[in-house]
Amino acid sequence: MNRFGSSLLRIVWASICLLLTGLVLAGIQGFGGDGSQLVIFGTAIPLGFQDAKPYVTDSLGRLIYALVPAVMLLGGFWPVTESLSAGDRAGRLKGLFVNLGLAFAHGLFLSQLLMLPILAAGYRLLGSALAPPLLQADLNALVLGLELLLWTVALSCLVKSNRGLAILMAYVLAAIGKVLAWVGEWGRDLDLPAALTKTFALLGHLLPAESLPREPLAWNALPLSLGGPLLLAVLLLLLPGKAAKRSKS
Repeated sequence: MNRFGSSLLRIVWASICLLLTGLVLAGIQGFGGDGSQLVIFGTAIPLGFQDAKPYVTDSLGRLIYALVPAVMLLGGFWPVTESLSAGDRAGRLKGLFVNLGLAFAHGLFLSQLLMLPILAAGYRLLGSALAPPLLQADLNALVLGLELLLWTVALSCLVKSNRGLAILMAYVLAAIGKVLAWVGEWGRDLDLPAALTKTFALLGHLLPAESLPREPLAWNALPLSLGGPLLLAVLLLLLPGKAAKRSKS
């Protein structure tokens, strides 16, 4: 696990998250007046809404959906890709599965610590730290983070000269997947052919498609969305490398 960060890093990360949680609990007093003001450290901040709870719920959900996948991706991408360039094929495949599991566990640890200040804000503003919209957003964000991690690992096997570009390419695929999933869902209403609509829906499930944080998770699409990039990474690792080609020649 130290490959993904030292014990000191985890201690500092946990300390910062706990400090932020304490600041949120001490600083946010809730809503004031008719519910259209946010009271922070005794100061009322007008929000311009008569009932600001839906706005706060949506904002916290979007914050979760932005931070958690990024932490999971950046916390495990480099150690996983570095382990794929050493050893024979069997060793690389073993390193792929082992390090992906460790990367998910490490990303889960870091991301859920980062969730503590957000849950504390939910407790102050929504009356419950375990509000269903926040938990749904966290679950969707974890799945998206795992999808982005798998796609960056697969893409890094293609862009070996600069594996950092795989992160950018994965986010581009997420944007494309969002469009494809939308067309696959509403293609019939747009009078598109049924075969084309199903193709778009299939590609939308395959790519790391972003969705609204409050939407329920499509469990039936997980085998394709997680297994697709993993299978691609395995196939790319099985291809002979340059060193093997030179030795044969």
